[in-house]
Amino acid sequence: MTSSDKKRSYIAGFIVIAGVLLSCITALFGYDILPDYQDKLFHLRRLAALSQTLNSGYFPARIYFVMNGGTGYALPVFYPDLFLYVPAFLVNAGVPLGIAYDVYGIGINLITGVVAYLSVKGILKGDKIIAAVISFVYVLSVYRLTDVYIRDAVGEYTAMAFLPFVIYSFVRIYREEAFDEGFKGILKNASYLGLSMAILSVSHILTTMMAAGFLFVSAILLIKKTLKKNVIVTLVLSVVIFLGLAAYNLVPMIDYMTSDRYLVNESSNIMRGFYPGWRDLLEIIPSGSGSGIVYEMKMPTAVGPAITAILAAWFVRTLILVLKKKTGKHFTAELVLFVITGLSLFISSKYFPWTKIEQSGGILRSVFCSVQFSWRYLGTASVCACILGAYLIRDIYASSKTAGKVFAGLIVIIAVIPGIILQTRACSENNHVKISKGEEIGIVSDELYFPVSWNRDAVYDEKPAAAGCEVVSYARIGGDWLVEVRDSSEGSVIVFPVVYYKGYTAQTENGDKLSVMQGTDGRVMVVLPAGLNGQIKMGFKEPALWKFAETISLIAIVFVSLLLIIRKKTGGD
Repeated sequence: MTSSDKKRSYIAGFIVIAGVLLSCITALFGYDILPDYQDKLFHLRRLAALSQTLNSGYFPARIYFVMNGGTGYALPVFYPDLFLYVPAFLVNAGVPLGIAYDVYGIGINLITGVVAYLSVKGILKGDKIIAAVISFVYVLSVYRLTDVYIRDAVGEYTAMAFLPFVIYSFVRIYREEAFDEGFKGILKNASYLGLSMAILSVSHILTTMMAAGFLFVSAILLIKKTLKKNVIVTLVLSVVIFLGLAAYNLVPMIDYMTSDRYLVNESSNIMRGFYPGWRDLLEIIPSGSGSGIVYEMKMPTAVGPAITAILAAWFVRTLILVLKKKTGKHFTAELVLFVITGLSLFISSKYFPWTKIEQSGGILRSVFCSVQFSWRYLGTASVCACILGAYLIRDIYASSKTAGKVFAGLIVIIAVIPGIILQTRACSENNHVKISKGEEIGIVSDELYFPVSWNRDAVYDEKPAAAGCEVVSYARIGGDWLVEVRDSSEGSVIVFPVVYYKGYTAQTENGDKLSVMQGTDGRVMVVLPAGLNGQIKMGFKEPALWKFAETISLIAIVFVSLLLIIRKKTGGD
């Protein structure tokens, strides 16, 4: 590496670190904020429940046994929590709950900056300074900071950290040199895309779905390239690799969704919150730091002035070049990014026919309304616009170094201002509460993932209810119940104050399996044989299908890791 390369690396590193540090103002100086009507309490309770579940010896955590008054909640099956294991381990090591949560947020900010930098550098094939500038703009983008510090949308902002990696992986497949690569090259490109999408799937399912949808649209826009043999093979292989890597969390979720019906099925097709207009989307200084649920307390839904400047500058410059018939060789990629950005902004806004779609029912409603909030699409708009900005800066710099530097400096400056304002307002306009442990806030959650049969209004005793037998004693250790029964008759049952989910099993002290089923009110019910006197054990055990899926994911991780490491050592890019 020459001295010039080292200098550029140092400058790039400084820009990335500066962006990350500026994105951590709230976490560092307002670490105890607690926004009203948003999701921070929900995620603090998730973290508390996860840490206690892991501390009880259950790994992986599929059900939070302590949640909702000890009735248990299979939230991890529906809402992936793999990345939360890190702060959960911190909590179990003695770190206060609130601080562990903010350490996680700082860590994701850092990962976002680094992933964006490496991804853009890969897309531009090595331009470190431009990659660092775009990383800076992205990590301070208004919607991302809204996710982190106002909405506290942990899953969504975790997924946003890896969206640049998804785009980089997709770009690799559509490069000219990829069309003639051998099978090893195809396999590597497929591994990148499969891996990036699998990481999204363990972060936030809805973001994964949106990303898949926009990748499909992009493939249609690039249909001539998509139909090339290598591209088709790579895309198909990437899906196979994704399914292998994501089997860990996808198989349990699909298993549950197909074996029972949950409250989320009743509400997932209903849009909530306000729909932003063009003023909300393009406002220069973000306004509002309250809830996005009601109009009176709007949260910021802008993409930010830096991203707006990128879109406006690209449109004007490209229009001039088109009229002069001087578009560059990356025009197609830029156009796709611009179209996806515009489409994302349109779908997120009040101008999209949300009301008609809700009223239409059917597959259209299921696909679009499952996002629940229209502004979720701003994440896609933000990342696509930022990467479009990377192409734009490079093109401007190629024409005029001075103009390129000025434009890059301009978007850095106008990214900082709203980013700082948003964070300082979040610190000053919200409640401040120091939370050390889950018991201080109650380890409860929403009820979206309860089965519809669960009687939410009933108040049950902690003691298991018996019919046709006598409960002599009972004890609960983590998620396991030990119950001493006496004089059971034919058809006698024990009903536990536990929400029934597939996977609960029961056996006698002799190892004889007992029948476990869902009671009419959604509780776990164990059927006893006649004449039983002794102890039974009831608890959750992962189904064999889930363990098989975990094995598949482990094999896929090893395979992809070895492939990428070997290719790197042998000179592959």
